[in-house]
Amino acid sequence: MHISRPIALFGALVCAGMVHAQTANDCPQLPPDAAVRWEVQPGPDFVFCRAMDIASGQQAFAVTVGRTATFKPRRNDRVGDRVTIDGTRTWWHAPENELTGAMVRETLLELPSGDYAHIIVRAPDESALGRSLRDAEALHFSDVRLGSK
Repeated sequence: MHISRPIALFGALVCAGMVHAQTANDCPQLPPDAAVRWEVQPGPDFVFCRAMDIASGQQAFAVTVGRTATFKPRRNDRVGDRVTIDGTRTWWHAPENELTGAMVRETLLELPSGDYAHIIVRAPDESALGRSLRDAEALHFSDVRLGSK
């Protein structure tokens, strides 16, 4: 009778691993040295991926992958030099925001699948901003699939 408990626990762990595996392709691949993990929130025609700092539990950045572009980059909001994210040249933008004390950067990528990736970084200081931008710039979108089209 006590054997059924470990078997049930093993079954639950296997199922949890399968759910994690099913959502792994919803979000881009994190760099191997990133100190964040994904929290995935699927929507009707998008997936919201929150990169949560493992040590603090705070959101480092987020990526929304969807069929339509939800962010409209403006040339006047560009900051810094052009960057390359997974082979795509882009700019970070610092739009006006009402988040007191937060530094915000955003960019938009068109993926080979035709979907869009809107990357949003919000950080309390330059150090956190630099870490999050480095991680975001090292993302890989090659395996990202947004359900059936």
